[in-house]
Amino acid sequence: MISNFIDGLVNYHFLQNALITSVAIGVVAGAIGCFIILRGMSLMGDAISHAVLPGVALSYIFGVNFFIGAIIFGLLASVLITYISQNSVIKSDTAIGITFSSFLALGVILIGVANSSTDLFHILFGNVLAVQDIDKWITLGITLLVLLLIALFFRPLLITSFDPMMAKAFGMKVEVYHYLLMMLLTLVSVTAMQSVGTILVVAMLVTPAATAYLFTKRLSHMLLLSSFLGGLSSVIGLFIGYSFNIAAGSSIVLTAATLFVLGFLLSPKQRAKNGKKNWLFAAGVVALLGGGIALYSSLHATEETEDKLNVVVTNSILKDITEQIAGDHINLHSIVPVGKDPHEYEPLPEDVQKSTDADVLFYNGLNLETGGNAWFTKLMNNAKKTVNEDYFAVSDGVEVLYLEDEAAGKEDPHAWLNLENGMIYAQNIAKHLSEKDPENASIYQENLTKYLELLTKLDEEAKAKFASIPEDRKLIVTSEGCFKYFSKAYNVPSAYIWEINTEEEGTPDQIRLLVDRLKASNVQSLFIESSVNPKPMQSVAKDSGIPIYSEIFTDSVAEPGNEGDSYYAMMKWNLDKIYEGLAK
Repeated sequence: MISNFIDGLVNYHFLQNALITSVAIGVVAGAIGCFIILRGMSLMGDAISHAVLPGVALSYIFGVNFFIGAIIFGLLASVLITYISQNSVIKSDTAIGITFSSFLALGVILIGVANSSTDLFHILFGNVLAVQDIDKWITLGITLLVLLLIALFFRPLLITSFDPMMAKAFGMKVEVYHYLLMMLLTLVSVTAMQSVGTILVVAMLVTPAATAYLFTKRLSHMLLLSSFLGGLSSVIGLFIGYSFNIAAGSSIVLTAATLFVLGFLLSPKQRAKNGKKNWLFAAGVVALLGGGIALYSSLHATEETEDKLNVVVTNSILKDITEQIAGDHINLHSIVPVGKDPHEYEPLPEDVQKSTDADVLFYNGLNLETGGNAWFTKLMNNAKKTVNEDYFAVSDGVEVLYLEDEAAGKEDPHAWLNLENGMIYAQNIAKHLSEKDPENASIYQENLTKYLELLTKLDEEAKAKFASIPEDRKLIVTSEGCFKYFSKAYNVPSAYIWEINTEEEGTPDQIRLLVDRLKASNVQSLFIESSVNPKPMQSVAKDSGIPIYSEIFTDSVAEPGNEGDSYYAMMKWNLDKIYEGLAK
């Protein structure tokens, strides 16, 4: 495992960026966390990391780097918290709770206005594997700046942290140093968002510093030990994340927590109290972790595969279409697993590794994987891939439909819900597979011909069936407005609660307008998508008196062995259920 990790560091640029960035964050978070611990302000890091969300949303709306908006709102939150706690009877913990929850709520509202749940997901959870070169250099620059300011103002920060009353008596400007510390905390919190996200950033600010505090009460020693532990947590956590194919940010935080547990057991106070037992318990923890890693390594040892074309696709629908054309003549990997939302996915280490090693990659395009936080664009940048040479949009040639605000140029990505577009997808995939693997080109073309015949027959049958439905009953009603291509193909208008964004729940006005429209219609059935929360549509069904007829597929096929476990099967299910629901 260690050799694989070292080999990955040598060969993969994304892993190099991840290591450098996470270590820098671990070191600087460990340093600034010492002052936060000593001042009893552990929740301040949590407050600032959540309070930056409105700034991120506004940055997205105005088209500027999210770092700018996040810094502004982080500083604003720290000023408000300090002002409230110093100028009222409200204590600081209460001021923190009020401020960060209010800012977080404002951020969620602005994210909705910006129409980008992907940015919300990315900011909340982060992904160190998606760090770009510019992000790495910004992180290193901020790390050096913060460490330099800590070194320059070490003595006044020390005195104001331990005894602010004495510092005031000596004529020191305590509030100035408090705001300096808040500024540094904001810089660190915003920087850490890209790796561990706002939800976990507080752990990196507090845990290494708390571990160091167990062993020393001297601030200079505590700073050095905490920074070392933060950097060590980043290295070990990234190694675990890469080796076990799990979220690296979360594994970094859990590594820091494990080091705290070991530090707690082996700290001088605990050794004096119950030394032998604690040593044995700590050894057991280490042995258990080591044994688990060794067992996992042996169970997941992979054998060398045949020399086939390595193909990566972005989601389960493209995976199935590619399988229908290529069969077992390629090594195929889907980045987004079955049932997951391709709008907001965060690639795991295996996804990045396979994308880097891929001979060809297929993505949907039309703003699906490249909108919001643009996870696929970042992935291709880190993998050093070139568009239309290494990776291709299978939607090329599709007649593009747009969201309601067509002037904004926002494309509707759900082109596959029209079988004619699915055929274009298949033709593009077969074309590029044949170019990359000419030896099997005849097989790909033969499979394509059979597959197109199958899809064409289903498409023609569906058009004939939908043509028989009375016009006043033709209306597909779903939570998300993703059936525009379907509507155009089969001449069935669509209605919805919200237009696009699978994390939406529908505003009161959206639900009211849809209910009023349905009450004035002759529609017999509503539908719920497999990838969204059913509760908003259940509310619409109750208020309109129209039942939900069936669940239908949108962004993913079903699990293997279930109805809808292929592109053909999911489209046949959708066509059958929608026809039945509207015609009954």
